[in-house]
Amino acid sequence: MKTQSRKNRFIFLLLIPLMLFSAQSVARETTLIVFCSGGLMGVLEQLAPVWQQRTGVHLQLEAAPSMGNTPQSIPQRLAHHQPADVLVMVDAGIKPLVERKWVSINNRLPLANSYVALAIAAGKRKPDISTPDKLKAVLLQAHHVAYSDSASGRYVSEKLYKKLGIEKQMLAKSTMIPATPVGKIVASGKADVGFQQLSELQAVKGITVVGLLPGSLQKTTLYSAVPVDNSAHPSLARDFIHYLSSADVAGIIRQKGMSPINQQSNE
Repeated sequence: MKTQSRKNRFIFLLLIPLMLFSAQSVARETTLIVFCSGGLMGVLEQLAPVWQQRTGVHLQLEAAPSMGNTPQSIPQRLAHHQPADVLVMVDAGIKPLVERKWVSINNRLPLANSYVALAIAAGKRKPDISTPDKLKAVLLQAHHVAYSDSASGRYVSEKLYKKLGIEKQMLAKSTMIPATPVGKIVASGKADVGFQQLSELQAVKGITVVGLLPGSLQKTTLYSAVPVDNSAHPSLARDFIHYLSSADVAGIIRQKGMSPINQQSNE
């Protein structure tokens, strides 16, 4: 009996390295799919290597507008049953997903406040938009204006132009850009000026960010993260979202011109 017990123990000890290796292999082979709208994509691209090194879990980041009807948008991707584990998106876009029972509102975590900025092509003279009147003059002089089909663009087309009293003139020469970064449209010369989240404009080469919308004209957009209810890796999805509220990530969020909402102490 004792001999058999010793033999079993010996076999178990031999199996420990194999089990550890197997667990590490599973971690390395695991991929967490994250649909991320443009405002926070730069943040996630910067933190991805750190997360992967710490956990052994690969992050598959896929650019996806928070709203809209393009095939790339988060609502359309989910409607077509594209697999995802975590959504990082404009907070206002989460409620419709809750109604479709794709995510749970109680699992949502606010991450950052983002701000709308204006950009021009690199090399052009930088205009003054420090007051509403000066911004109004710049817009009236522009031949073509571009804005996104997400939160910032909807604010520009539905509210900003009205606040400035130039809605009719501006809508006639403005274009909503689906999926493509507005900065790329400006850099190509297809638009004189473009509006989008500051963090998204900063990521585009060939443009100059003139500045944020002045004073009361500014639109603050909240970005949040939420796990997908049918995630293949629910525990890892929760762990990743928890990591997004860490002090390390808060520093990256600030670098991108946004304000972090949650910040935990480093463990």
